[in-house]
Amino acid sequence: MVVKASGLSYPKHVSEEVDLLAHALGAAAEVFLFLDYGGTLAPGAPGEMLHPEPGVLTKLEQLGNEETFSVFVLSGRTVGELDTILGVENIGLIGQRGFEIRRKYSETEYPVDPESLGGLIHHLELDAHGRLERFRGVSIENRGFALVLHLNQSDATLNREASREFLRVVRDLDAHQQLEVLYGNGIVEARLAGWHKGDAVNHILRAADVEDSLAIYIGDDVTDEEAFEAVRGWAEIDDLEEPWFIPGDDEDEEPPHALTILVAERPRPTMASLFVRGPHEVYEFLSSLAAIASALL
Repeated sequence: MVVKASGLSYPKHVSEEVDLLAHALGAAAEVFLFLDYGGTLAPGAPGEMLHPEPGVLTKLEQLGNEETFSVFVLSGRTVGELDTILGVENIGLIGQRGFEIRRKYSETEYPVDPESLGGLIHHLELDAHGRLERFRGVSIENRGFALVLHLNQSDATLNREASREFLRVVRDLDAHQQLEVLYGNGIVEARLAGWHKGDAVNHILRAADVEDSLAIYIGDDVTDEEAFEAVRGWAEIDDLEEPWFIPGDDEDEEPPHALTILVAERPRPTMASLFVRGPHEVYEFLSSLAAIASALL
């Protein structure tokens, strides 16, 4: 099936809600910070070797040292690859879009049994290579829990035809509908149905006390919409127009328990309620977060 998000609205820029951030941090006994990697912490196109914005790793380490913070970086890469790229020991890592979770100073856990797919992804990879080899400039990547088609960045017609053929390969092999198909920025991904970034976030947040906690999720991709929705659901945010506390004169107003932030050059319909314009502004947000946390916590 094709995964789509519903209930979208246009977000506000984070610069409009600096006071809100300070209020939320000051009221939280525990802060969960989730950040997507590619396109959020590191600029670049899918399939490229992405490197974080300068200073990002220092800010992640600084926030990881805050006693009340639990920091997690998410990626389609494996936890091992993320660990090699980042090299920050005091944060958590979520790999393969949620199928691998390693908390700070802990072993990697698998919330979904790795054997669930059996040989399905392997057979899908073999069939996809055979039927898509005629499409020049596309590539296939086996991520263990998912098979990813990387599209040609310069030929829209070829991309449409390759995407349709890839979808046919999935449908022909997946007789029991164990897989779902997701369209992202320059990729088409067939993955195990029923588990995604949002489920991984819920897996981590399920032991948190909503009343005493703040969850922040920052991401740029269509797969992050599921995580935005999960964070909002955890905080029981139902009203898309007024999703959290609006600053006013009453200092006793309830602080927000969730902040969802889209990374995009221009705001677009999203489950997030705030946005920043790129990885450089993510770094600026982390800097502000670290400064406020140091002052308040």
